[in-house]
Amino acid sequence: MQYDLLLKKPKLTVLIFTIITILVSLQAVNVVITSDIEVYMPSDQPSVQLLNKIREIWPIDSLMIYLEAKDNITKISTLKEIDNMENALNPDAYDKGKNDSVTYTASIASLIKDTYAQTPFIGKDAIPDRQIVVNGLLHFIPDEIKYKLISQDCKNGVIILTTPQDADVDSLLEDKVYPISETTYTLNAYPTGMLTLYKETVDWIMGRIYVVGLLSLLILLMVLYAFHRDMKTVIIAISPVLYSIALTFGTMGILPIEFAPTAIAVLPLLGALGVAYSLHMINYFMELIGKKREDAVKKMINTTGKAVFLSAITTIVGFASLLTSSMPPIANMGLAFLIGVLYCFISTMILIPCLLVAFPPKKKVELKWTSLANLTRHRRQILLILAAVSLVSVASIPYVSQRTSVWEMMPQKMNSYVKMQEYSEKFNAGQSGVILVETDREGGIMEPKLLKKLDEMEKIINTGIDNVTIYSIVDVVKKLNGNRLPSTKEDAERIFENLPEKYKDMMLNGTNRTLMYVEMPIMPLPETRDAVAAVNQVIQQYNLEIRGYGNISRLAGLAALTVELNDMLMDQQFRFMFISLLLVYLCLLIVFRSFRYASFTMIPILFLLIWQPSMLVLLNIPLNVSTITVSSIAIGVGIDFAVHITERVREEVKEKGGLKAIKIALSRKSPSLAEATIALIGGALPIFLMEYEMISQFILLVLFMLTFACISAILSLASVYSARNGKLLEAWK
Repeated sequence: MQYDLLLKKPKLTVLIFTIITILVSLQAVNVVITSDIEVYMPSDQPSVQLLNKIREIWPIDSLMIYLEAKDNITKISTLKEIDNMENALNPDAYDKGKNDSVTYTASIASLIKDTYAQTPFIGKDAIPDRQIVVNGLLHFIPDEIKYKLISQDCKNGVIILTTPQDADVDSLLEDKVYPISETTYTLNAYPTGMLTLYKETVDWIMGRIYVVGLLSLLILLMVLYAFHRDMKTVIIAISPVLYSIALTFGTMGILPIEFAPTAIAVLPLLGALGVAYSLHMINYFMELIGKKREDAVKKMINTTGKAVFLSAITTIVGFASLLTSSMPPIANMGLAFLIGVLYCFISTMILIPCLLVAFPPKKKVELKWTSLANLTRHRRQILLILAAVSLVSVASIPYVSQRTSVWEMMPQKMNSYVKMQEYSEKFNAGQSGVILVETDREGGIMEPKLLKKLDEMEKIINTGIDNVTIYSIVDVVKKLNGNRLPSTKEDAERIFENLPEKYKDMMLNGTNRTLMYVEMPIMPLPETRDAVAAVNQVIQQYNLEIRGYGNISRLAGLAALTVELNDMLMDQQFRFMFISLLLVYLCLLIVFRSFRYASFTMIPILFLLIWQPSMLVLLNIPLNVSTITVSSIAIGVGIDFAVHITERVREEVKEKGGLKAIKIALSRKSPSLAEATIALIGGALPIFLMEYEMISQFILLVLFMLTFACISAILSLASVYSARNGKLLEAWK
C-alpha cells in the first residue's frame, strides 16, 4: 500500500512536509492584490483598447491632493504654498515623468502662474504679489476648468498629479505625496484620487489581515475544543488548515499575477475545508478505536479518505468554472481557490494519518447524533418545506440588485475615501472620463468649423445631461479670445501659439489631437449608466456633423468602464453556474459510476442555487464583481456536504438495509458537517473586523450559502434516500 512508507516514519514525513511548507510560504510576501476596477475588464474590450490608445498619447492616470484652505484658497499666501508643493512634487517639469513618476501637476496656482507668464509686458513665471492681479487672472481661466480645481466657495482645491502608466505609485506616495501633504501651513492637504485609493485599499487589507488571521485561528481552536474536549485532537484537526493556507499564499506569491481583494476569502474557505476533511477522517478513526492503530488508519484512508478525495475533486472542478471568466481577477481568484483546495487535500492526506499514528488521541470522543435519524419519518413534510422556500426565492429574483461600483470596492472608512466623497459632493466630480478628438492632418484641431462643433457639443452636454461636466481646449481658446471662437484658422493659430503650457500638457498633442475631459460625481449605477449613454449619443450625432474634419471617440474612463463591467456580470454569473454544475455532475458520474447516486447528490446544490436570490435580497447584498463568484463557491464547497452523506450511505448499504444506511449516515456524518459549518462561521467572523464592506458582503453571503448547503444536504438527502423506506437504495446495490 502506498501509505506504508509514510506510516513507518510518520514523524519524519511530517518534518519533511513542514520544511517544504515553510520554504513555499516565504513567498507569500510577494502576493499582489489590486482593487483597480480596470483590471476586471478583458484586454480586448473596446473601452479598454480605447483607454490604452489614449494612454499612448497622454498621461491620464492620476492621483490627487485634496486641499482645505483655512481662509480663501485664492489668497496669495495659499497660492504660493500650493505652487511650492507642486514644485516639490515635480521639480523638473521638463522631465515628463521619466525619472520622478510625475508627468505634470495641475492646480489653480499653476494655471494662474502659467496665465500670468503669458500676459504681455507685465507677466512673469510666478504667482503675482498683488491680490488684484490674481483676481484678474482668475477671469482668464474658463469656469468649467477653474471649478474643477477649486470649489465654488473657494474653501477647497485640488492638486492633480498625472503619472505614466508604469509609474511606481507606491514610491511616489511614500517619498513625496505623504511627506509634502503633512507639512503644510496655510491649508490642510489630504492625498486621495483613484491611484491613492487603490494603493491604500491594499494597505488597509494587509494591515489587518494578520490580526484577523490570528483571531480566526483562535476561534477555530475554541470551536473544535468545544466539540472534542481534547487538545491533541484539536491540534491534529487544525494542522492541515495551517499548512494549506501557508502553501496557498506562498504559491500565490510565486505566480506573476494580480489578485482581487476577495482572494483573502481563501482563508475562511480553506479553514472550512481543512477542518471538514480533518474531522471526517478523525471522527471515523474514533469509531475504529479498539483496532490496531495502523490498521485503523489504513481503513480510515480506504473509506473516508476516498470520500475526502471525491469532495476535493468536485470542489476543484466547481472552482474551475471561474477560470473561464473573461475578467482576469475573477479567473485568478478561481485559480487561488483551486490551488487552495488541492493543497488542503494533500495536507489532510499526509498529515492526518501520520499524526494519528505518531500522536494518537488518548481520549475517545465519538460524535453521533442519533436523533437526526428521525428525519426519515418526515420526508414528505421536509420536501414541502424545501419546495415552499424555493418558490419564495424564485419570486424574489426581480428584486436582486445588480451593481458594481469602484467606490463599493474600497474600504469606506479610509480617510482618502472619505475625502474623495467630499470632493465629489463639492466639485460635482469623481468619475473622470476623457474623449479623444483626432484629425487627419497637422493643424486640423485649429479648424474654426471643428472648434465650433466641439463648442456646440460641450454646450449640449453641460446643459442637457444631468451631473455631467465637459471641458476642453475650446473653453480656453474662447476665454483668451474675448469669449468668442476665432473666425479664421490664422486667428486660431495665433491663439494656440500663446496658450499657457499647462493647457498644452493637459489637452494637446501636436495640433491634430486634443483631449476633452468629462467629470461626473460619484452616483448610483443607473444614473451613471444614463449619463454615459447620453454622452455617447451626443458624440455619435456630432461625429456625423464633423465628417471630413475629424473623429470624436466614445467616452472612456471610470464611468464607462463601470457601466460595461456591470453589463458583463449577469452573463458571467450564469456561465459560472452552468459550467460548475456540469463539471461537478460529470465528476460525480465518473467517481460514483451511478447515474442515480450522482443525480441525487446534486439535489442539495440545486436547492441551494434556487435559494441564492432570496439570500441576496434578504441580506441586501448586490450582485457585483465579488458576489458573482458565490454560486461557484457554493457549488464547489457545498457539494462536500452531499458527497460525504452519499459516500457513507453507499458504504453502509452494502451490509445493512437502505433505511438503516441513511440513518447511520445521518447520525454519523451530520456532526462532522455541523462542526465544520460552525467552525467556518466562527473562523470567518473576524473578517468583519476589517471594516471592508465588499469583503464583508462576500463573506456574509458565503457563510449563508454554506450554512444552507449543510442544511439542504441533510434534509433533502434524508428525504430522497429514505423513499419507499429505503427500498430505493437497496435496489441500487
